[in-house]
Amino acid sequence: MQSQKIKRAQRRQAATCKGLKKRVRDLGFARVEDPRQAGKVDYRLPTMLTALVVSMATLARSLRAVEQRTGQLPHKHGQWMGVVCRIADNTFGKVLPRLEAGELMACLHRLVKAEHRRGNLKPTRLSRGTVAIDGKNVATLHWPDMLRVLKLKADETTVEQGTALFAQRYPLAQVCKRDIGEPYALLRVHTVTLVSGEAAVCVHQRPIAGHTNESGSMPALLDELKAAYGKTRLFSLVTTDAGNTSCGIAGKTVSLGLDYFMQLKSPHGEIHSEAQGVLGHRRKSRAHAGYTDTQNGQVVTYHLWRYDLGEDGWLDWTHARQLVRIQRTAECQRTGEVTLGNRYYVTSRSPDAMSPRTALATCRAHWRCENNTHWTSDAELMEDRRRPAWSRHPQGSLVVSALRMMALCILAVARKLSRFGYSEETPSWGQVAEHFLLQLCASSLETKAFDCV
Repeated sequence: MQSQKIKRAQRRQAATCKGLKKRVRDLGFARVEDPRQAGKVDYRLPTMLTALVVSMATLARSLRAVEQRTGQLPHKHGQWMGVVCRIADNTFGKVLPRLEAGELMACLHRLVKAEHRRGNLKPTRLSRGTVAIDGKNVATLHWPDMLRVLKLKADETTVEQGTALFAQRYPLAQVCKRDIGEPYALLRVHTVTLVSGEAAVCVHQRPIAGHTNESGSMPALLDELKAAYGKTRLFSLVTTDAGNTSCGIAGKTVSLGLDYFMQLKSPHGEIHSEAQGVLGHRRKSRAHAGYTDTQNGQVVTYHLWRYDLGEDGWLDWTHARQLVRIQRTAECQRTGEVTLGNRYYVTSRSPDAMSPRTALATCRAHWRCENNTHWTSDAELMEDRRRPAWSRHPQGSLVVSALRMMALCILAVARKLSRFGYSEETPSWGQVAEHFLLQLCASSLETKAFDCV
């Protein structure tokens, strides 16, 4: 009996209509305020948001593809979560700029908490719940898009007038001017990825205001994380790259009851110089931990050294407990070329609480925010593909990015729970999305689309 249960678990397919419905309900779209006038609404907002997330989870590339999904779903299932007929892409395009990305983040929080209660986000790769924070540009608006949003004409507006008005109306966008050429605007966000479990899901996303940088936006981000997950015990350790590291941010993290593991570089001044001074001369024979791996045709070896700062920390870093140096040596198997690099870190966890092997695993796990969140969003969900765009409005672009993180969370959990029966391997992101598509729309797919799946 036990062996039969194991075999069924090994052949499990979690990308099902039932599982998708359950997770869409967890989002609680009915609690999102509809900005439209009630008497002029043809489609309820929860229905439209459901259609957008489900379409993204089935690899829809544009609003035109979302329109096609809303026609395919009723064809097979009749009414499916409120979707009863085809909804025009123009209808979605008009609604997106009127929504608030911050309000939609509450939907993502509800989904993550539901998966946490189900036990799907347990820290299996690390000893404790850990999140990685990193910045990302989710959209670029060019000068014609900026003028269109402002409803201005190019021949009647100077660059100074247009950029000043755009920055005033849309403070979340970073306006960039060029010495030669037209200006443009960037929409940047902080993403927070849970990297300690098998399913590396994005648990929060926050826009970075145009007047500041990643480091300046960190205190507000930490407050939002505490407010959203403070009572869940989902994570207790925060990792950052050098762009999000400072003594003030580290102190803020500790004051919220969290630990930190932060990368150091030369702009951080004395703390980086101290790390180089006490660890830079260490030899490989004196390394506290190390391991070898094969990555993209290279043999990569990691060595770690640490330095105990004691109970008083170091200068203003009174909360710091140890410094860490990690050396990465990569040898190309084809050419024999060897590259060498060193990174330095500071952490609030003492040597007794964080062993060298744990520190090395934490360092490697941080980059899952790039591999699982940013890369998957760009490569699988086509976030970095500017044409065709989901929205060319600054507010609409942020809303689309928030919805994309919800779809990515659903795919990550379904991928974690699924296994191939013939090899017991985890399916790829694309395979999970394609299975959702077959489950939802197989009987209504055109021959060409069906063959691609």
